[in-house]
Amino acid sequence: MSLTFQGLKQEFTGLHWTETMEIVNLTLMLSTIPIHTSISLFFTYCWFLSVVLKNSILKRWSFFTWHQDKSYPSNKTARMLIPMMVYWLAYLVSMLWTENRVEGWTEIEKIACFFAIPVTCLCTDFRQISQKCLRAMLWTFVLTLTLLFYYLLVKSIIVTLQSPSNFLTSSLTVYNTFIHHTYGSLYIVAGLAFLYTELIREEKIERGKLVLWMLCACSLVALLLFFNSRAGMLCFILLSLMCGLHTCFIRKKPRQGILSLIVVLALLAVAYNALPEEFHRLSQTSSEIAQGNISDIRFQIMANAWTVIKECPLTGVGAGDRMDVLVPFYDSPENAFCPHNQFLDTWLATGVFGMLILCLMLLSPMLTACKKKQVLPVLINTMLMVGLMVESMFERQMGLAFTAVIYVYYTILCSSKL
Repeated sequence: MSLTFQGLKQEFTGLHWTETMEIVNLTLMLSTIPIHTSISLFFTYCWFLSVVLKNSILKRWSFFTWHQDKSYPSNKTARMLIPMMVYWLAYLVSMLWTENRVEGWTEIEKIACFFAIPVTCLCTDFRQISQKCLRAMLWTFVLTLTLLFYYLLVKSIIVTLQSPSNFLTSSLTVYNTFIHHTYGSLYIVAGLAFLYTELIREEKIERGKLVLWMLCACSLVALLLFFNSRAGMLCFILLSLMCGLHTCFIRKKPRQGILSLIVVLALLAVAYNALPEEFHRLSQTSSEIAQGNISDIRFQIMANAWTVIKECPLTGVGAGDRMDVLVPFYDSPENAFCPHNQFLDTWLATGVFGMLILCLMLLSPMLTACKKKQVLPVLINTMLMVGLMVESMFERQMGLAFTAVIYVYYTILCSSKL
């Protein structure tokens, strides 16, 4: 199905203004996360308002796939949002045994979007969002990341000219100052996963679309390199491997899949061997793993969290005490680290039940996508799980916003065929 401006214009023709408002806000919710989380949250509130207006004016109210409009078919895929709501409730229940209630309520308020967004999705439908419209939303996200790369590139050049230094060193500083490298890398691999689905959509791509695809893909890979994130590169290698396997065994094109994978890995090897100083974190980690010497501080931080978890594995310590119990492992409360692993972080706060709910929340869209033979949710959620294993992503609003908003898109994705 081709994606053109004229085709999109036809898609919006006949839509009620509240439906158009909802589509615009959904697009801006996702596209503005890499720029500034507060802006994305503003458009999230605008989306809440647009849903209320649409449902009130057009009588589109629904709940748990029960629709007021009986002519609309029930969409059972919306139920995969329930684990996200239960995850928030697990933190709320943990307040029964937490001691630091002030900090506990702060944690619950911080992840409130995990309850508000699923409830909003379950109280509406997405009938006005076609496959073409959904693809346009995701293309907007990819183009935003591409423009972000060129903005940071120009900024790096200006910094280098103002204070003469190594350009790549200046770029690494500029890029990581703008956005946290792990989160930024997650956004990039999500964009690359979508570009892969666009590449395999049509057997023969028009020259103009192919040029745009290559421009976006090369820009995102370059942006990923400048972030210098170990987790980001691990996600990218894993993504390349999964796409190669999908091409070989699902699309039945082994030669194309193997060749593409070899080219990607060869380019990465050349980049890291040619620029060892700029990418020293990655090369040092690779060297330590090769020598069997794992001394990264993250492993010690995770080990500290696991020591506490073993003392109360069933209930955890409560949402408010998750950081307080880690202070004895460090010099002072100011120097205490969160577990840097969302699975351990959740287990520490809510016990084994909360951790299992988190796993269910991540696996639910993947299982639904596999049944519908959709590759995009599987790719993105795999990358998300890798990010959660090396970072307490729900500690920051940018991680919370991305996870919550992407679940809205999962619901729409599983309602269509992308």
